[in-house]
Amino acid sequence: MAKIINLGARLAQRKEYEFAAKSTLLKDENGQPRLFFFIVLRHIQTKETICYTRLERFVIDRGGGRSLVNESTERMAMSNVVSFLNFVLHDTTKNQIHDIGQNEIRQFLINSKSRPDGKEMKSSSWGKKKHAVLLFLENYYKHNFNILSFRYAGDELSETVLVKRRDGYSSRKILVKNYKGFSVKAPIANDHKHRSRVIMYGHLETLLFVARLYNPMLYLAIALQAFAGLREGEVTNLSISDIDMRERLGMLEGFFIHLNKSDSNRFRRGKSQSGVIKKTREAQQVYPCFNEKVKQAYLLHLDLLKSKGLPTSGNSPLFYNKWNKPMSVTTYSSHLRTLFKGNFIEALQKTSLGTEFEGETQAYIESYQQEYPGAHMFRHWFTMFLITKENLKPEMVRRWRGDSPNSLAYEEYLHINGDYINQYRETAYFFQRQLLGDIDER
Repeated sequence: MAKIINLGARLAQRKEYEFAAKSTLLKDENGQPRLFFFIVLRHIQTKETICYTRLERFVIDRGGGRSLVNESTERMAMSNVVSFLNFVLHDTTKNQIHDIGQNEIRQFLINSKSRPDGKEMKSSSWGKKKHAVLLFLENYYKHNFNILSFRYAGDELSETVLVKRRDGYSSRKILVKNYKGFSVKAPIANDHKHRSRVIMYGHLETLLFVARLYNPMLYLAIALQAFAGLREGEVTNLSISDIDMRERLGMLEGFFIHLNKSDSNRFRRGKSQSGVIKKTREAQQVYPCFNEKVKQAYLLHLDLLKSKGLPTSGNSPLFYNKWNKPMSVTTYSSHLRTLFKGNFIEALQKTSLGTEFEGETQAYIESYQQEYPGAHMFRHWFTMFLITKENLKPEMVRRWRGDSPNSLAYEEYLHINGDYINQYRETAYFFQRQLLGDIDER
């Protein structure tokens, strides 16, 4: 039994306190240092800890061990649950968790759609918060339903659906748990589907150039995303054996990426995922006119791995972080953002100064600075290329993107990005490789 705070309906006094996540560095079961998190109740002004609530036990479903959850995931879950507990403490008169009902849960989900500055949260962030809070309530119910009288039931929080998952040439049905939304729609103002994800046609070469110069581990990853339409989660999950470079009589016939071999939790089992194969497909092919570029990037990447003493064959990871551990999606996205916001934008500015493209490029630079397109921009670049440069029919665009034949992704893409189609066709930015090379002499 875990009380919120025994102050009844006197909200003025309750608002003098707050829940907070407190971390302590201890050793885990293997003797390794690790942050352990606790949920405490403290006085807001003095920060004095009133009590340790022990509610952290219900935040994460550990499945038998603390080591199954990485620190960043646990920290975020704790933060989301703490925000819910403070909502109960400050905005309701409930004293105990089992007194919370659907109305309170629904009101929290509505309130949490807005950030403290009044702007809407991203739908993905809101979804993670909802998941963390409902998992917390579900765990609390599971461990206390036989001794407490609850106003909510565990089966009111989630539902299990049967879905078909294709695995190579076969398919199997699996059960998937989804947490309910309580008739609250996710926020859409900052939803990634409504954001600009487009990097203009001529600018990709600049980005590839600065990647090779400043962060060569990203060079092949960007090439695979842009020239084969891979998602960032798919790229970071690749192993060397997934790459199939087919040559015949010294001629490159094709470049294939075997996504169907990949396990979405291959390299970080029991911890954070390296990447997720969103849609299983036999082999994603590099678009033929980019075969040589990807081959060059791949051979350079193998040389990079050799120079670091890393394996270059078999089921070894294709991409690594600075500690020579398998690169995660978070690390890849973070490094890419740094490269884009710094080196790439600076390169665009310097190579367009005094040219006929200066005005046009400056407009794009301002757009990039206002809204970073995100790591998914390369899949969009690939789609734009197929539509505007190759003029492929919808069914061929779906095929090259790896979409289902009946997918509406093509139509949705045209609707969302209609304003960019003509700009993309007409963009004529000329990349001045020599000038950029002179900027950073190495």
